Amino acid sequence: MSQPPGVPQPRVVTPEERGRAMRTFMWIVVGFVAAIGIMVATLSVMGRGMRDYGQAAARAVQATRPASGTSLTRPCADVLNKAMPKGVVSCMVVVKDGQVTALLKVEGDKQYRVKP
Repeated sequence: MSQPPGVPQPRVVTPEERGRAMRTFMWIVVGFVAAIGIMVATLSVMGRGMRDYGQAAARAVQATRPASGTSLTRPCADVLNKAMPKGVVSCMVVVKDGQVTALLKVEGDKQYRVKP
């Protein structure tokens, strides 16, 4: 069966074009995976910085050796004289019966309880 006049012949993809398309696709996949990895690493480092901040505040209060019957609550920024890291909504050091704990509230309605 022959094609009617005026209808173009189907285009044949050469091996070079196929190889170039495959390389382009693989670079896109590799770039996507790398971008996701960078985002996960960044968020991990930020979360670690937040918890370290709370731990430092709790250690500073624990260094004062609160008595076993003592109960108090102080902001971490007052204890450390240092601003809170990005992403931290509030940070309080709580001493209850001599046990020191830092309570961090971060963006996304998450909370961390950090002990020294």
